[in-house]
Amino acid sequence: MSSYEEEEAVEQLQRESAALVATYQHSDLEGVQKVERSMVEITQLLSRFTDLITEQQEDIFMIHEQAFKSKENVDKGQDQLTDAATRGEKSKHPMATFIMVMALLLLFFNWILP
Repeated sequence: MSSYEEEEAVEQLQRESAALVATYQHSDLEGVQKVERSMVEITQLLSRFTDLITEQQEDIFMIHEQAFKSKENVDKGQDQLTDAATRGEKSKHPMATFIMVMALLLLFFNWILP
């Protein structure tokens, strides 16, 4: 091979090498830009997620408080129902019983002493 052909071969190899480096750098640059866009998008989504959680936090606290108050009200209602049942058992209407006994006595005396 002549020195001219060797120089051409070396230049050809250098051009191919430069083309490969340019392609590699271009693909790396595109990859980096894609990753950067993904990171920006993830950051925006996380920011939005944080905003939504902050907005819903007050509602969640309010729901928790209302659930706690509802439980207290149910407990109080259960206690009142228990008290009412106890009072109902204790008071068998003594006045009504007294009136019924007197009415039966009157009928009995009326039957015995016409």
